[in-house]
Amino acid sequence: MRRVCHAALNLLCCYVAAALAAQTETRGGKPRDPVFLGDISNQTVAEGRTVRFACRVDYLGPHKLAWIHYENSAILTVANHVITRNDRISVTHDKHQKTWYLHIADVKESDTGKYMCQINTASAMTVAGYLTVVVPPDIVDSESSGDVIAQEGNDVKLRCKARGSPKPIVTWKREDGNPITVNKTLSVIDHKGEVLTLNKVSRMDMGAYLCIASNGHPPIVSKRILVSVDFPPMLWIPHQLIAALRGNEVLLECYTEAHPTSLNYWTRGDSNMIYDSEKFHIEHKVGNPGYKIHMLLTIRYMEDEDFGTYRCVAKNPRGETDGAIKVYDAGPPATTTIATTIPTEVLDDINNQVLDRSPGARGRKRTQLQSPGKAVDGTLKDSSRPPYADGLDLFEISIGTGHRSMASRSLAALVMVILIINRTLLS
Repeated sequence: MRRVCHAALNLLCCYVAAALAAQTETRGGKPRDPVFLGDISNQTVAEGRTVRFACRVDYLGPHKLAWIHYENSAILTVANHVITRNDRISVTHDKHQKTWYLHIADVKESDTGKYMCQINTASAMTVAGYLTVVVPPDIVDSESSGDVIAQEGNDVKLRCKARGSPKPIVTWKREDGNPITVNKTLSVIDHKGEVLTLNKVSRMDMGAYLCIASNGHPPIVSKRILVSVDFPPMLWIPHQLIAALRGNEVLLECYTEAHPTSLNYWTRGDSNMIYDSEKFHIEHKVGNPGYKIHMLLTIRYMEDEDFGTYRCVAKNPRGETDGAIKVYDAGPPATTTIATTIPTEVLDDINNQVLDRSPGARGRKRTQLQSPGKAVDGTLKDSSRPPYADGLDLFEISIGTGHRSMASRSLAALVMVILIINRTLLS
């Protein structure tokens, strides 16, 4: 250390002595002062590169030339000697070009500033150039926000610290492209500044926010910060009263919103939880945004014991809620019965004209058809029997479900048509 100090001191002494000696140097009785042959160019380089400043001087004579970093008030070189202990600094001299070069390798942001080429004349002669070190933007994670969880109604403050040269501009955007709600009266597509404050956040503010730093020198960098807003479950039931028929399938629906994601399930009126089975099918559909859930319960083959009250339930650490849906029996569908009775006199007329067409009985008339409710011998018959069982004297067509099979209706209609055709042909 002492040797380095002595060496630096000796160089400075030489620098001062040369300046004093130069004052006495004359030509033709007049002192000759050094002359700068040009300015020093300003330079802008990316961090990590090498830069070179050139200082052209004529008539340097016994004077000494030094390079100085103005911002650090540090003498870097004197003549061909490096004074600073920074091993990235070096100096060269081209005698033919009368140029002194200052070299800075692997430049850093701290190297930014004014570099002076100074000659130790009686009144120091100086020319300077400026070095700008460009540093692409970088986000300082340790000084920036991480993912945030807040309760609905609270304020949220997000920070994003960026560094670089020139100083980066920080811009905030939502990842989904939606506007940023700064407060109840202000929504913006983007927000500039290292701090973003969201007042009284709601579930609509939930999502990913991007902090983007740029300074005109690539690459542009960004940080993703996820904002989660917690709130208790909420329910919406589109149909709270549902009519159903036995044997049919019934669909029950509930819509829930909750964060954190709620535990969702169905119960019967006795509070027993319903599980997915052959009888019940349970489905949960995630909506957009993800805190919305569509709950679906399908009841297959409705039976008497399936009617009653069902509940959809949603629970999370912030609270719980439920809603009731009542399924009631709609009963059988209404039916309409149209009864058509052929009068007795019409039947008698038909009987008198219809011939018995059985083998061996050509030309004989058939036995008369009986009137409704009477046997051949005149006794009353059981009226509960089908009319066509005793001579087809009554034909009843039922329209509806559950009262007469399709085959019975078709047979009755066919018999009526045949009787009417026979009557037409024989009349």
